[in-house]
Amino acid sequence: MKTFRLLAIVVLSLGVGALTGCSHFKKSGGQQDGTEVSGMGDQDGFADENSPNRLKAPYNQTYRFDFNQYDVHQADVESINVQANYLVSHANAKVRLEGNADERGSREYNIALGWKRAKAVAAILKQQGVSDTQIAMVSYGKEKPIAQGHDESAYSQNRRVDLVYEAK
Repeated sequence: MKTFRLLAIVVLSLGVGALTGCSHFKKSGGQQDGTEVSGMGDQDGFADENSPNRLKAPYNQTYRFDFNQYDVHQADVESINVQANYLVSHANAKVRLEGNADERGSREYNIALGWKRAKAVAAILKQQGVSDTQIAMVSYGKEKPIAQGHDESAYSQNRRVDLVYEAK
């Protein structure tokens, strides 16, 4: 009888845990006055290569990479340095570097490649004096494409690191 009661409690606990663990909450950028904050930067929160905000901080940025490469393009170094200068002068500011890859290659390979890309951007930030505590890194591999498609146009957009300023 005790065993049955214990089993029933365990099963109920697992059921409740599974239901609450699967719930999904969407974080709102809303403030108390009802305004919405979608992030810093242009339309989607990111300044693209042609944006006048590309060399301003603090703007979320996207840095693109060549196929199977994690070397930062020389053209992006100036923008990364601008972000570094902002971070150095604002010690409470934090960024998340999100490494991504296109769909080609295994999941494991692309996670590792996204990580190397994020580390490459982080290395430039750190060379300019940004503290480790201001940088978080994650790799999504091929799991978060921004362009759908199976051609070079889509692939080139998905090979990227997104530099995202984190809300305080």
